[in-house]
Amino acid sequence: MLKDIVVMSFKNLGMNKMRTFLTTLGIIIGIASIIALITIGQGVTSSVIQQLSGLGGNRVTVSLTDTRVIPGFTEEDMSRFEELDNVEGVSPSLSANKTLTLIPDETHSLYDRVYNSATRVIGIDNYYFDLSASEMLMAGREIYDYDVDNGSHVCVLGYEVWKNLYGNYDPIGETIKIQSMDFTIVGILNRLVGLETTGNYSVLVPYTVAMRELQMGLVRTFDVVVSSADSISIAVSQMNDLCADIVGSTRGYSVSNQQEVMDIVVTITDLIMGMLAGIAAISLLVGGIGIMNMMLVSVSERTAEIGLRKALGAKPSVIMFQFIVEAIFISLLGGVLGVALGITIAYLAALLIGYEFSFQATTVLLAVGFSAAVGLIFGILPARKASKLSPIDALRN
Repeated sequence: MLKDIVVMSFKNLGMNKMRTFLTTLGIIIGIASIIALITIGQGVTSSVIQQLSGLGGNRVTVSLTDTRVIPGFTEEDMSRFEELDNVEGVSPSLSANKTLTLIPDETHSLYDRVYNSATRVIGIDNYYFDLSASEMLMAGREIYDYDVDNGSHVCVLGYEVWKNLYGNYDPIGETIKIQSMDFTIVGILNRLVGLETTGNYSVLVPYTVAMRELQMGLVRTFDVVVSSADSISIAVSQMNDLCADIVGSTRGYSVSNQQEVMDIVVTITDLIMGMLAGIAAISLLVGGIGIMNMMLVSVSERTAEIGLRKALGAKPSVIMFQFIVEAIFISLLGGVLGVALGITIAYLAALLIGYEFSFQATTVLLAVGFSAAVGLIFGILPARKASKLSPIDALRN
């Protein structure tokens, strides 16, 4: 019996291929929109979280927000942070635009060319490279701790600075001038993408040299490297107390960690994706109404058939079940095609935008289940109408 009903339902839908396709189209668009939006949202969120994690999941950023209280943090101030429990080290950062001069050299094509440019110079320490030095560097080495301690005149060129100054020439070991002081080039950064593109247009030097010799002032922002992510909350509390002691106030500074930023990003993206998915679900509602409209038309067209079947002994539940099967099949067909279309759109978007394609099977199950529910809900009314037809009136029509 069940097999006969299913076969008959397929035949009835196949007799009106264009109508079936147009009805299915609403479900296809709705499911494709939801799948594409959710998949794109998951991929973008995953990429952002990876970039934030790359900045250091065990790092806490201490910033001076009001220089009227104190002009900046001194080396003595930062050493107090290094003495805290669960702290491995402090990674200060200060920047300013300085004149960069390329010294002519007979050994390459830049001979007899003097290059002067105002370039951003960033003072850092060895912890800047600690998490991913091998990924950050294209050539050479990073700035070591002894460079910081001894005030070595070494520098690492950002990718765009290297391209502008040297083209494809390898300058490792050569000398450039920063504010008339000689610095030896020891490394070149890879081209950075995402949240840290500033490094592409900068020159990195030991922060001790930046403070003492390049006269770049005091440090206003620095990262504190905590021994483990589990110790973050305790470390943040200790740093807040220390900042209040140094600044002499509970204002004028901020202490934040990457986990807080990641939580905010995830919350915002979830809200945005939920709103967009809700908007896309409206098209599913329209597709469901289309299914109901088609089934009502089908009931009207097949009134005589329904009357004949009921006159031959078909129960109302069998008639009702047949129309529900037809509605669910249309919805499921649209759901499957919509899933395929949505995944394709999300994959192409990943290639164009450049984020990591992320796909979860639960999204497909949710979309297909939702489409089946739409067919069931919007197929009940036409099915009930068909099952309640009087055989005599139906045959008369």
